[in-house]
Amino acid sequence: MRVFNVLFLLLFFLLFGCAGQQHVKVTDASGVVYPLPLPAVYSADLPCQDCSNRTVFLSLHPDGHYLLHVSTIKKEAMEDDVRAEFGIWKYESKENAIQLISYGKKRKSFVITSPQTIKLLSESGGLVVGENRELKQSTERSDFTDTVPLQGMYRLDGDGATLTECLTGKTFPLDREAQYQSLEQGYKNTPHAQDEPLLVRLQGRFVSSLAGEGQSVLPVRFNEISPGLGCDGIKKDTLSLTESNWSLQEIMGKPVTLRKGQNRPYIALMKKGRRVKGFGGCNHFSGTYFMLGDVFLFNKRVGTRMACVDCMDLEFNFFKVLSATDGYHIVGNILEFRDRDRNVLARFEYTGKI
Repeated sequence: MRVFNVLFLLLFFLLFGCAGQQHVKVTDASGVVYPLPLPAVYSADLPCQDCSNRTVFLSLHPDGHYLLHVSTIKKEAMEDDVRAEFGIWKYESKENAIQLISYGKKRKSFVITSPQTIKLLSESGGLVVGENRELKQSTERSDFTDTVPLQGMYRLDGDGATLTECLTGKTFPLDREAQYQSLEQGYKNTPHAQDEPLLVRLQGRFVSSLAGEGQSVLPVRFNEISPGLGCDGIKKDTLSLTESNWSLQEIMGKPVTLRKGQNRPYIALMKKGRRVKGFGGCNHFSGTYFMLGDVFLFNKRVGTRMACVDCMDLEFNFFKVLSATDGYHIVGNILEFRDRDRNVLARFEYTGKI
């Protein structure tokens, strides 16, 4: 019986334990099945004029992203020149081809000559492979540890730091090793609303998540941060905190009620000199404000000293809110003043540019 059990275990591992990576069928939105075994790695050793050899690996993943690795052995060089590229790929059924798309509209087009072979038709920008070059399916490597250029919306909040990558739209947790602190410090030094994601460009590496599920991004080098821009590089369709007039609609959780003939309190912030002006319900005021990262504070204010009937409580609470404000958030045409714990102190409505 013992011998039978050993033989059974050996047979089990031969059949299932060594089956290797399981391929999946992938279809597009119209139900067309991709004629490729996925995930798949294609490779080639290519000649080049100014080097001894160039090795190319292309890894296609079922979720639609790719990693391209190009290693060049330069003549009389001490080490290989290794470069990598990240992007998304799409299957074109009419041409029986796949399109690789990376940042900055970098594109490559491969025709599928067989499930085991693809041939480069054209390329524009990005890593150079060489037109009419043929790549064959490979089993040499499937996991890449290369550092690749990445672009995405970086967010830092109480739940941690994440990067929503621009091409795939996927959100990855960020590993806080390597150059992560440079990225976080850049975010904290850039004025922004509470919980507002900012566009960042970095060199990163995909690693196993510390939580044990999926992948995270390890920032190897922080390049730049671009406030106010979306993934498409176009200014986000969001109202600006500054150079705008905001009228008070709600304060300390209650709607603002005005007596007959009373003017509504408002506030306006200017970029130049970081100055602020407004009306509290009875008195006009002016002053300055401070911004660093998501910290937004009002400095000392000066104003008129009129006494008004039936509106001093509103003005008192309004000035109390300004003193307690530590951050802001804009949703649509509504501006929120918040404290450090993200509690909403007051809500304002956009009424036009200054």
